[in-house]
Amino acid sequence: MGSNLENRVIAYRLRDGRIVPLSENPPDEIVLEEIPACTGEGREVYRRGLILALDLAVCRKFPRSTLWVEHSVSLGYRCRLLNRPDMTSEEMVERLSRELERVVAEAIPIDQVKYGGVVNTELPDNFLRLVRWASGRRIITGNRLLESCAFAMGPSVPDTSWLTVWELKPLKRDFVLRFPGSASWPRIGPWIPRKKLNREFDLQEKHMARMGVQDIDNLNRRIEEDGGRQIVIMSHFYQTYRMVRIVDTLRKEFPRRRVVTIAGPSSSGKTTFARLLRTYLVAVGHGAKVINVDNYFRNRSETPKGPDGKPDFECLEAIDTELFGRHIAALLAGEEVVPPVFDFHEGVRREGSVPIILEDDDFLIVEGIHGLNDKLMPGIPKAKKFKIYVSALTQLNIERLTRMSTSDSRLIRRIVRDSTQRGYSAEETIEVWPSVRRGERRNIFPFQEEADAMFNSSLPYELPVLKGYAEQLLATVPKESRAYHKATKLLDVLDCVKPIDESLVPVTSLLREFIGKSIFDNRK
Repeated sequence: MGSNLENRVIAYRLRDGRIVPLSENPPDEIVLEEIPACTGEGREVYRRGLILALDLAVCRKFPRSTLWVEHSVSLGYRCRLLNRPDMTSEEMVERLSRELERVVAEAIPIDQVKYGGVVNTELPDNFLRLVRWASGRRIITGNRLLESCAFAMGPSVPDTSWLTVWELKPLKRDFVLRFPGSASWPRIGPWIPRKKLNREFDLQEKHMARMGVQDIDNLNRRIEEDGGRQIVIMSHFYQTYRMVRIVDTLRKEFPRRRVVTIAGPSSSGKTTFARLLRTYLVAVGHGAKVINVDNYFRNRSETPKGPDGKPDFECLEAIDTELFGRHIAALLAGEEVVPPVFDFHEGVRREGSVPIILEDDDFLIVEGIHGLNDKLMPGIPKAKKFKIYVSALTQLNIERLTRMSTSDSRLIRRIVRDSTQRGYSAEETIEVWPSVRRGERRNIFPFQEEADAMFNSSLPYELPVLKGYAEQLLATVPKESRAYHKATKLLDVLDCVKPIDESLVPVTSLLREFIGKSIFDNRK
């Protein structure tokens, strides 16, 4: 069966926009399309089943332990066992692997459970603790494998016999559940350790544990205590501490490394971070000039085309890197430079009129998606640059088996910002999101480990604040839209979250970049 997994149908998309499991067996007339296992949505269906099977293996092999699924790492999810057995990770993984093989061989059915406001005490504890917070106006769905149940961001495979391709890789204290990715499907790709990124996740995990908000149930309980005030305060003290650490490092590296590049995926708060960084540097006696990479776009007529035949504005070749590199070199040599100005309405680059020159104490800040790629500035030695990676590395779980993906967290941010500041609907934002993600995988994620510093822009309290905006926007997505399934699942998550009044959000918060009223916002 494993050899046929690549093109095998794993779920259905119905005409009303829902994605349903094969076990639902819908009539042909209401099926819009079949979803193969090799697609992005198909791979998610596979992973949901795999997590349930692993949880069952843990329950059987280590009944006193509890599985907790954490962040994504190298085509896998980092996992840990609460009350873990007294043995090495290697021995633990060896025993779990044998048990997981048995679970797969048994072809145990995976069912769906639905919660509609009536408490069913027979539901597994992790699912019950979550859905008790729901309003009762929505039907919340879970995927269940015997006594294991997880919040459903979508359907799962029909039974465990589908789960033939996986790997458990031991770490120092925990392990990684690995699965096939887009480039390797249906095989598992090579292990690529990302030490810097994993360190950021570890730091955030410890921060969340200190505040006692590892999942939505814990978060809601803290909000009930004081409306979320303490969470907001602690979140910003911690981000200030991380910012100060970066500023201290920059000061020690000056003037040898005075070009500061800032990069990260969409909706990570890079613009506000750059403004905050400049303010911090000025406050401690440095100047900071900002140069906008977007002004170095090639004329639209010269922009390379993507696979869809449309201009690919996110590829490095869309930027005149040779001119940009010459201007950076001139600035570092103490010369005056007049950057061009790109006319986005006409799609042409024009001569600029505002000169830039670096004073003796100035840093030069460069913000753009290619900031970690040395090819952005040909001729500029790596030793002269300090690279910062900014991303919303969410460490909040929906419940112990279901992580709130960093991608979904950023998508909610973008839905709110696109609506309030750019006039796009939630449907439009969701539909373009897969293309945005492809660009990130190609242009940003491969360079993460090149960063000299990382800054996690996620805030433990942001879902409760964004809830008031996002729910209204997501509710407008029509049923017949391809965006409907994602919209309904995000609504299911938000329905389980208690709100926090946005007046508690400081005007300096990165979250203000998305909800408005930032101290850096020039709009009236």
